[in-house]
Amino acid sequence: MHPQVTEVVVDDPGPGQRLGTASRSRLRAELRKIGRDGGTCALLSVRADAWHHAPEVASYDADQLAQPVVLEEFQSLVGQLFGLGVPVVAELDGAVSGLGLALAMAADLRVATPRTTLSLGDASTAAALLGGSTWLLTRAVGYATVAHLAWTGEALTSAVAEQRGLLSRVCDDRSAARRLAESLAAVPTPAASALKRALTSRQRRDLEASLDYESWLAGVTATAGDPRR
Repeated sequence: MHPQVTEVVVDDPGPGQRLGTASRSRLRAELRKIGRDGGTCALLSVRADAWHHAPEVASYDADQLAQPVVLEEFQSLVGQLFGLGVPVVAELDGAVSGLGLALAMAADLRVATPRTTLSLGDASTAAALLGGSTWLLTRAVGYATVAHLAWTGEALTSAVAEQRGLLSRVCDDRSAARRLAESLAAVPTPAASALKRALTSRQRRDLEASLDYESWLAGVTATAGDPRR
């Protein structure tokens, strides 16, 4: 590993625990460390289905989806990742959904395997609202694709996601993401810092506004119930 690349391995804790309290706390601490002294590039190696979060949301109760909780426990993590001052490469393998998709989209570049799928989650859950996925996806691919994913719950294969610009590269070579991260780390620090700011600084306020609004919507969804029942 290049000495200026900081790798964070995100292991899959299994169903019912993916992006749970422990996983989020661990990732938050790692991102804080990167922000403080994390070299010149970060590599997030996401193993198996560690970021397949949409199915997990079905077990959440209304208190877990209240606006203050969503802002603090879920969306702050996305904002923290998006706001890092160094380029971030996300290495994805397996299913990525819900909050996991928001985290992936908050990275600068994404490398995936042929097994990777991307989805917002079923329209009947609040999964798409937990991390600002809709704003981050619209920023990347436009309204039409995001609307289709939101309403249908469809999961994009890695091949289709690459064609639509959501992934930088798809390959089974696990060293590809490391080589990409090393190439980013080799960019002189002043140029890398300027480029990172140009790409993200002006958009942080838009992301914050979207997170605030979607956290409120998540709370409304959790407490309103379904009038058809």
